[in-house]
Amino acid sequence: MTLDKALTSFAAAFAAGSSNSGIAQFRSPQPFAEPMPLGPILRDYYARLELGDKPIVGGALQLRLWTLDELETNQHGWRWIRHKGGPATEDPSWNKHWIVIADRNGDAIIVDDSTADGTVYGAIGSYNFKIADDLASFFQTMAETILVEVTMYDYEVYDDDFNCLPGFLDEMRAISRRVLGPDGEAGFMEFFFG
Repeated sequence: MTLDKALTSFAAAFAAGSSNSGIAQFRSPQPFAEPMPLGPILRDYYARLELGDKPIVGGALQLRLWTLDELETNQHGWRWIRHKGGPATEDPSWNKHWIVIADRNGDAIIVDDSTADGTVYGAIGSYNFKIADDLASFFQTMAETILVEVTMYDYEVYDDDFNCLPGFLDEMRAISRRVLGPDGEAGFMEFFFG
């Protein structure tokens, strides 16, 4: 799976979802000034996916994608930390190649820009875990799961007690297992459905 194909699928799924907001559109590669050093995979991602107006995936898969303008600032609290009101310093325990590109209620989607295809991790607080071997697989999984929530469930995925419907979770597991493998499935389900 190429990043172009995955981002094309993701942009189409994003456009199909009435609960999604902002802009997430695939485009031909556009030049841009890096707000901070990015690896090749994130340069490709930001060159090809136009993000604007605070793009948010809605529904059960809620995810806030960070625009290029927000990227450096939003690394604070992850890569750069502040102790007792002092100056921001680099967290010595943070992998300097990890760049947070999205969040879900304060939990982060991280791309390792030192890997050729951008290994994707989730971070819930200080707990980090792998979701995908590459950025393309992550966005392909997002595209397919968004479409299931939109087309099969019309966003009606919760029971009266606000628990996800078992059939919906089974669909999410099946897609993530097929695209990401068993380890990726575990990480995807942990991040989005705890």
